[in-house]
Amino acid sequence: MTHPVLPLWINGKARASSSSRTAEVFNPATGKAIRRTPLASKQDVELAVAAARAFLGKQGADLGAYREAVQFGGDDSALVFLQRTIGLDSASRWARDRVPIWAWHVRWFRPGQKEEWRVAVGVEGRVEAFLHVIPEAAPGADLSQDSAQALAERFLTGLGWRLADVDRVEASSQRRDKRTDHHFAWEQHGTRIPWAGTADSQGGGSGAIRLTVDVQGDAVGGYQHFLKVPDAFGRELHGAMSVGSFLALGALGLTFVLVLVALGIAIARYRRDDIRWRPALGLAGLVAGLVLLQGALSWPAAQYGYLTQIPWGAYLGILAVSLLFGAAVYGLWALFPTAAGESLGRETFPASLAGFVEAARGRLRSPELARASWRGYAMGFAFLGYLTLFYLVARRYFGAWLPAEGPFSEIFNMNLPFLAPLVIGLVAAITEETTYRLFGISLVKRYTGSTVLALLLPAMIWAFGHSSYEVFPVYLRGIELTIGGVLFGLAFLRWGLLACIVAHFVIDAVQIGMPLLGSGNVTYVVSGAIVMGIALLPALLAWIAGRRTQ
Repeated sequence: MTHPVLPLWINGKARASSSSRTAEVFNPATGKAIRRTPLASKQDVELAVAAARAFLGKQGADLGAYREAVQFGGDDSALVFLQRTIGLDSASRWARDRVPIWAWHVRWFRPGQKEEWRVAVGVEGRVEAFLHVIPEAAPGADLSQDSAQALAERFLTGLGWRLADVDRVEASSQRRDKRTDHHFAWEQHGTRIPWAGTADSQGGGSGAIRLTVDVQGDAVGGYQHFLKVPDAFGRELHGAMSVGSFLALGALGLTFVLVLVALGIAIARYRRDDIRWRPALGLAGLVAGLVLLQGALSWPAAQYGYLTQIPWGAYLGILAVSLLFGAAVYGLWALFPTAAGESLGRETFPASLAGFVEAARGRLRSPELARASWRGYAMGFAFLGYLTLFYLVARRYFGAWLPAEGPFSEIFNMNLPFLAPLVIGLVAAITEETTYRLFGISLVKRYTGSTVLALLLPAMIWAFGHSSYEVFPVYLRGIELTIGGVLFGLAFLRWGLLACIVAHFVIDAVQIGMPLLGSGNVTYVVSGAIVMGIALLPALLAWIAGRRTQ
């Protein structure tokens, strides 16, 4: 289960023109409004790379022998800070017009060599950051700080910035073995945002748009245009997220215990010939295959994260072994709870397994699967409505807060990103529903006899495993999904496991695929809708089969 979806989207006003793939943006360097085509989809990576290459060409970089890697990402801390301090509407304007939040990060590197180039190109097509990494022992000039500042200022004016609009706030120098490096920072006028802190924080501070320039010897080796988040806010955010990570880690440990118990029960029941391995192996193989597919689709991110001190061949080997290990872990996660849960379920809730074994064996034309598909879709969209209502009530009456999601997503890093809702959604739906609903509920019911505990305990483990999301207070996600897990448990008892799997897939597919549906790119919109509609395929096949028999 992914982050809750609310009808609150950063950049929502600019999205009104997304169908034409254009947006009105404000260039802070010139003070003028311009029209650009946002580089907001995977198909625009060539444009981002071209902009980065053109920029480095002006810096005299020779990229001919370098490998190229691209990664899309956003500044989550800055986005959270803006929404928390100035509100959603103002944060939308800032993220759209004044400060870069999302960018394509392009990297050129050589295996075994420290020197590399990195450039960040914002979705409006402007270079927002660059870095030339060189060895500390590389030779260079020994400029005075004043001379280095003059060089940095010429660089900024060359990018279109007006020095009258900024104040210098930092200046430092560092002597290297064969050169002197300098660092300068400027703050843009009228961009300071105060942060008073909370009762639990150690103080306040202020954030502001900043420009930094690093001079290496007598050459500019770094530049960044960004929103500086106050240290007090960063500490508070990190502290809250650490608590959430602790809760999630505890739930993960309990999940591991559940899988071990499932392994033990599967072995014990196999000895008395009460385990159906074939459907469990079918789902385990499907999950493992999807994990392998996700790893292949994530190659751009893996390439961008390469550490140049590792031999290239060794790095590829590490990736391959890690991917195979991950696929095996997820496959086993699906295997044992499914096998043990199906055996327990035949004793405790046999009606909830209707059509499950047939579907796991690939028989997709059963009437039970058709009904489960329609019910799952209804459950999924009802659950999305529940999430929205839950947070609206929690925000209004209990002071809860969560950031609205932006219009861009890191799934743009994936090859064939429109497959992300399918791959991620299916893996989560199968592993989590077989573990917490099929096995968890059946296990607790079998050995305690209490339906209430059977619904509550697995729901709580499942729920608090999602506590690492940016929801405040951090335990709120656990409460939200504990209620949701109980609702899913009731649906498991009433409509069966298949409906829960379909509903889980629909929820994740909608949430993951929302940036695709709202991208304004026709291919992405159509592809995302098709992927989310795949869950209706069994119902469609059953309907066709029924028509033929009439």
